[in-house]
Amino acid sequence: MKKVLAVVVILLIIINFTGCSKMQIEDFNNTTPEFIPQEYFNGKLTAYGIIKNRSGQIIKSFKGDLVGSWDKNGIGTLDEKFIYSDGEKQTRVWKLVPTEDKTFDATAGDIVGTAKMIANGNTVMIDYVMRVPYNDSTIDISVKDWLHLQSDGVIINHSKMKKFGFTVGELVITIIKDFPRE
Repeated sequence: MKKVLAVVVILLIIINFTGCSKMQIEDFNNTTPEFIPQEYFNGKLTAYGIIKNRSGQIIKSFKGDLVGSWDKNGIGTLDEKFIYSDGEKQTRVWKLVPTEDKTFDATAGDIVGTAKMIANGNTVMIDYVMRVPYNDSTIDISVKDWLHLQSDGVIINHSKMKKFGFTVGELVITIIKDFPRE
């Protein structure tokens, strides 16, 4: 009986850490408004966010000024400049290369390899490995960004950061597009 109880407890712990179901990009079929990266990531945007540690405690907040543009070949650039609550400044420049309808290969200086970006309905998902400073070195963490476009043009972005399959942090970001005034 003790062995059965131990197995049940271990299974419950595993389910708690891995979750019963995972969000998929297909979950957003037919959701509106349609998120078209070439339209939304074109011009000035402002981001406000928080970073949480693995316990859910907010460890930093930040503001970001973003500028997106697309060349005549359909390749996008998203230039991000962040200022964190501790005074740290960071710049990341994404290059977004269309690969198929609503999919992109995305690269940036602190991204290991190529990120995969997929748009579906009102959502964009970006899956990548980011190299981040850690003590006197760096570590690579897996990140999955989920960006959800709202009817008023605001994006709600939530991200999980993982190492060895375990969540080590989360990001929560609101992105506001600077629409031209008429």
